[in-house]
Amino acid sequence: MQSATEQNTGRKLLATDFYVDVKDIGRFRLAKRTMRDEFQIGAEYSRLTEGVDTPTPWLAQMATMVANLKVLAVTVPEDWNIDEMDPLDDESYSRIFRVYEALRAREDSFRAGIGKSSKKTGQGAGEDLAVLVQEEIPTYTE
Repeated sequence: MQSATEQNTGRKLLATDFYVDVKDIGRFRLAKRTMRDEFQIGAEYSRLTEGVDTPTPWLAQMATMVANLKVLAVTVPEDWNIDEMDPLDDESYSRIFRVYEALRAREDSFRAGIGKSSKKTGQGAGEDLAVLVQEEIPTYTE
């Protein structure tokens, strides 16, 4: 349920939404990330970077955080407007980072086996992983 100190971003409320509370900033209702969201985040990232092929690391990082928050936010604190934040105030960047960090921590907590060592192929660090494809791949002709 939305409180009087929250504003809706226009995104539809769903049962899969979740909340993150960020100290000294407020409560955010965020959407569970879907494949469609991932595409929308990519499109928003492109808008924010204005299509620059190789943005600076700072621009890439900030655009990633802002795009994620803009797409996934369902309700935000009443005084939160990411587009109107003061770009000359370091606190603006700190607030964006703290909310993004809370979002990612919560998303990571949904992943099964978080913090456990995974034995799945392709997820090891420096291990000699077995090849999972057949040595001879059959050729089909018509």
